[in-house]
Amino acid sequence: MGIFDFFKRNKTEEEKESLSKGLEKTKTSFLSKLSNTFFGRTKIDEEFLDDLEETLVSADVGIETTLKIISRFEARVAKEKYTGVNDLNRILKEEISSLLQAHNTKLNLEMN
Repeated sequence: MGIFDFFKRNKTEEEKESLSKGLEKTKTSFLSKLSNTFFGRTKIDEEFLDDLEETLVSADVGIETTLKIISRFEARVAKEKYTGVNDLNRILKEEISSLLQAHNTKLNLEMN
């Protein structure tokens, strides 16, 4: 049995539940780190951007994608008025979502 055979075979309910719990822990950890990055920030400076980069990279987002997210986030924040952490969270979510949608569209085009 090869290393990738695990992904090919049908999973038992127990395996699915275990995988689900593991992914939930990862998600919770990432969101907690992200919240800590934003907590108490009143301005976007190099320290904030470095912390955001570290959080994204440690979540296995990847260097290239992390740099794209930060670049787009920084441009949006400079252009738009934000009143606090909620606006910054919204902008970050929108930029990540936008990148995911663009990537999904690219994959769909390549498959056709």
